[in-house]
Amino acid sequence: MTSSSPTAAPIRARRRAIASAAVVVAALVAVTGCSAGAGATTAVSDVKTQTIDDYFGSVDVPVEPQRVVAGDPVSLAIMLSLGVKPVAASFSPTSLPSHLADKAEGIENIAGEGGGFDPNLEAALAEKPDLIVLDTGYTGEGDKAWNKKTYDLATASGVPTFGYAFDDGVSFDDLKHGVTEVASVLGKKEAGEKLISGLEQRMTDLAARVKSAGLSDKPVSAVRLSDGGNYSIRVGTSESIAFRALGIAQPEGQQDPSLFRIELTAENLNELAKADTLFVYVDDNSPAEKEKFTSSPLWPTLPAVQANRVHWVSSGVWNSSDPVGLDKILDDIEKDFIEPAEQQG
Repeated sequence: MTSSSPTAAPIRARRRAIASAAVVVAALVAVTGCSAGAGATTAVSDVKTQTIDDYFGSVDVPVEPQRVVAGDPVSLAIMLSLGVKPVAASFSPTSLPSHLADKAEGIENIAGEGGGFDPNLEAALAEKPDLIVLDTGYTGEGDKAWNKKTYDLATASGVPTFGYAFDDGVSFDDLKHGVTEVASVLGKKEAGEKLISGLEQRMTDLAARVKSAGLSDKPVSAVRLSDGGNYSIRVGTSESIAFRALGIAQPEGQQDPSLFRIELTAENLNELAKADTLFVYVDDNSPAEKEKFTSSPLWPTLPAVQANRVHWVSSGVWNSSDPVGLDKILDDIEKDFIEPAEQQG
């Protein structure tokens, strides 16, 4: 079968635009109602506040917020990683990582028609929050930030609103920035520092073991199988953050995290022939894709398949973008990649 070149999907393509017009109108109605004294917001006049910098400038927020709303799945994941349970959050239950699902039990889901990144602000305000936290835009977008309309509506409601930059978690610095920002506004600075320093130390230790085991030049690829034959090599997600941090090589053409993913088909699986080891995961709603994918005549010809170095891992973990998920990815890499090499010694 003839191989075709994979195409790269721009990283910003994974985010939808903003809330639908219907949701924006509903939110405006809610904001108007609150300003008229409907009681949907929490008065902050008698609450101790602090002035901090967010995505657009200085904002006044409670020093110890009690009723926090996470306006998107990224903010929710970071909060749960910090041990903070918001009263409400905008997320898709089917895409919430399994390692966070239990922690999210009891949180009011305020996702709008557009999904997790389209919060229903009317539902959010009904929870009487004293703080709303939003993944607002990519670094440097300014007033063109993709989530600015939602941010402006939340701010107009009178509820203190904090926005921060998150560049889709394509680097550890990005993840670190997200944790630091959310931790600062929640009064969890120490917890955030401990979370990040723990990950940094673990990655440093594992990187030393990768080098000692002679694995630095053994390229690894991560593959996601989604519904409808939508397959991709992951190059700008948490798994590749782990690979880069641990000094694990990625094959030629799979080293630019800004590409986010490289599309695959059953016909061009030989792109994976460059990898010595494969980590593969199947979306929970697409179990049939594993058989389709491995039925390709090219599958048994791959070096990783022939050497029995294909590891099927959890999609909920490997498709996550939170600190707990990254730590669990490190678990899999240690168990399936580093320890076998150390044992062969």
